[in-house]
Amino acid sequence: MLARERTLDSLLEFADQLHVATPTDLPDQTLKAALHMFDGEGAALLLSRHRSHERRVWCVSGAAPTIAPANLPASEFCRMVLRTGHPMAVPDLQADARVGIEDRCPGVVAGPALFVPLRLRERAVGVLCVYRPRGRERFSPDEVRLASLLASCTALMLENRRLAEGLAKMAVTDDLTQVHNYRFLKTALRREIKRAGRFNQQLSLLMIDVDGLKGYNDRNGHMRGSLLLKEIAGLFAQNVRSWDLVAKYGGDEFTAILPQTGREGALVAAERLRAVVEAHAFPLVPQGAITVSLGVATFPEDATDALGLIRASDHALYQAKQNGRNRVAVYEQRAA
Repeated sequence: MLARERTLDSLLEFADQLHVATPTDLPDQTLKAALHMFDGEGAALLLSRHRSHERRVWCVSGAAPTIAPANLPASEFCRMVLRTGHPMAVPDLQADARVGIEDRCPGVVAGPALFVPLRLRERAVGVLCVYRPRGRERFSPDEVRLASLLASCTALMLENRRLAEGLAKMAVTDDLTQVHNYRFLKTALRREIKRAGRFNQQLSLLMIDVDGLKGYNDRNGHMRGSLLLKEIAGLFAQNVRSWDLVAKYGGDEFTAILPQTGREGALVAAERLRAVVEAHAFPLVPQGAITVSLGVATFPEDATDALGLIRASDHALYQAKQNGRNRVAVYEQRAA
């Protein structure tokens, strides 16, 4: 009766935590539940990452979960559990020749052990492991079934979290270029301007236009033009600082938010992007045939709000295009 009450309490606590668990702490909640439900001394969760796994270990002593190297190879025994998709109860871990050192739980001299696959749509995505000390009772068939239920719930929640993260990313990412979209740009620019104002910092915005994209599309087709934009977006993302933000503005235009950057620093960044594109070898055209023009505007000198800064950088871009393209211009018609 006590074991059943402990199991029910663990299940209720686990279910209560699921709605607030993050992708990081969900595995920890699973391990805590497994230890309590099955009176275990240790537990581990191995999550599939192609042909490698990530192991998390929780010890009854109350130590925090520890994470093994992210590229820890899957053992032969765990590969068998993943391949068959069936739970494996081991009466004595130390005496079973199939089980390797990597299948054991650090800090636990385990006897009985249980390895349960996390299954998702007929596919095993990981393994839940529970360990008892030597001399303790083996895992019963009922416990194996209960552990399978716990593993299934964990697999489902991990998949739901993965899908939710994917949807969140899609909401702020341009489908074609895979940089941030205009919706995210507006929110991020307002946020960065507010932060810059609070700390009395400068912030610059680059408005970028691909020169001659229409001609490229006419000669090579719109599919090739789309691939060209994606390649250019990748160049931009690789050649800005980690805290800068590149976004698709619309059509063949991009923007880059440069926090903590005044006009001179923005000019350097803009010239770097211009030169990178000019030097890049794009398909179907000679090197240097594809270029970009850039307009620079700076907060608070040129504008004090997001819309004003966009207009100022767009005006500077227009000047760059008017002055011959493949160049950088700053607001107030100052040529770079």
